[in-house]
Amino acid sequence: MRPVLPVSLLAHSVLLQALSYALRPAVSYDVLHLDAGSSWLGVVAAAFALPPLLTALFAGNLNDRLGERTSLLLGSVACLLATSVCLLAGRTLVGLISGSVLLGLGMLFAIVGQQAWVMRAAGAGRLDSSFGLYTLATSSGQLLGPLALLLPGAGSADSASLPVVGPVLLVASLVCVGLAAAVPAADGRAARDVPAEEEAPARPGELLRRRGVLRALATSSLVLASLDVTVAYLPLLAQERGLSPAWTAGLMVARGGATMVSRLGLSALTGALGRRRVLVAGSGFAALGLGTLALPAPAAVLLVSVLVYGLAAGTVQPLTMSWMTLITSPRQRGVTASLRLVGNRVGQTLVPLVVGAVSTGGGAAVAFAATGSSLVLSAWCARAAPEGDARSAR
Repeated sequence: MRPVLPVSLLAHSVLLQALSYALRPAVSYDVLHLDAGSSWLGVVAAAFALPPLLTALFAGNLNDRLGERTSLLLGSVACLLATSVCLLAGRTLVGLISGSVLLGLGMLFAIVGQQAWVMRAAGAGRLDSSFGLYTLATSSGQLLGPLALLLPGAGSADSASLPVVGPVLLVASLVCVGLAAAVPAADGRAARDVPAEEEAPARPGELLRRRGVLRALATSSLVLASLDVTVAYLPLLAQERGLSPAWTAGLMVARGGATMVSRLGLSALTGALGRRRVLVAGSGFAALGLGTLALPAPAAVLLVSVLVYGLAAGTVQPLTMSWMTLITSPRQRGVTASLRLVGNRVGQTLVPLVVGAVSTGGGAAVAFAATGSSLVLSAWCARAAPEGDARSAR
């Protein structure tokens, strides 16, 4: 039986996320090492999100014209450049911000290629399982990446982290380029029976007017932005609570592991409860988990909060991918994936900037409280999600 997704695509997804989730906390620690204020953590997080926001639709159109492999290669090369810049110029804020910009662009092109591949090839009845497997791979990388902070000399505000983790990540980015070249072309099984009137490329404005698209974008972007805030502010939270870098890595690994667990049984979960209920509950419990991080609790409670957040938030991303697939045309997967990423980047740009501003006076606790509150809106938006795998009429 043919596998749902090719091994090369899954391996690329794992390694790309591991690279990002190792490099970004290392950049956060090096911002703190430069004695920059906590507001600069929000600036670095926004630098990761804002430039891709401006180029996401271009990336989607390019993907539809040239294919997923081209997007994967462009993204992987940009991540290689990002790692190189951080390694060579990471002792200045300009270097760290520049590396974050390149990393954001690389992740954009690579993820558009990955998601468009799955959207184009996944058949009816296998949407949740296909996206569950894909996001299981991405969460595996998110779990593995923070382990780089356990390298001797890494993950500390007392010394620079990038000279330690940078060479390892440089090798990882080179492997990403090779894996991108090995990903086969998507066979477009889901697009073969599309009516002729749906074959023409859709403009973003046309997609936005389709029922449910805006709420799907809002659900996805708010949850993903919360993950960005978690990655950027867990080092600060640990420092404020007097916890070691090992605890920071442990909290991030626990979050990634919980997300993996939630995606292993995602298809069975949606089959038993329905896609809509799982989305609403996922956003709600994710809000609860982040809100608990704001409390002056011991480390064990922080660990439980991160586990709750990871389990709940982990269900949302794959199900919003299924949601977007059902309400858009199979011939427009690159634009659909890029539009979803535009929505994600809006949240990833605005939420960290707002959180960075409010955290100046209250630190990491205020950052997590504000982010958790935003997920209540995500739960409300998720009430519009479709239940079955029948494509919506437009």
